[in-house]
Amino acid sequence: MSNPTTSSTAHCLPLDIDWQNPQAVPTMHEVQGEHLCIGIGVFQRDQHSEATAEPQGEEVATVLEGVFLVEAAGERYELSPGEGIIIPPREPRRWTCHSERGALYRVITRLDNPPPAEESAP
Repeated sequence: MSNPTTSSTAHCLPLDIDWQNPQAVPTMHEVQGEHLCIGIGVFQRDQHSEATAEPQGEEVATVLEGVFLVEAAGERYELSPGEGIIIPPREPRRWTCHSERGALYRVITRLDNPPPAEESAP
């Protein structure tokens, strides 16, 4: 990934991971912004990522590679590449890789610093 070309000070937070590389280390790579956390996770078969309800905001995720079982909000879904899901805030969630290798793209709102509420016009 290249550096910013229009300014000497970067304002954006890039997520630089070569998740398509077969030698990529199975782990979650994350970047935290002011209101969002984005990540790409690389998984091996039966590896999982689990979170309790408390610290988690609303999550939007899509499967980049492999097959995943997602258990969230008392429901279960098996997702394949190109499929995605929205998980409500404050719900426990668990992702389990059901293929030899898998990759997820996740965006989660940060509950510790939510965006300001929009004011309605009078």
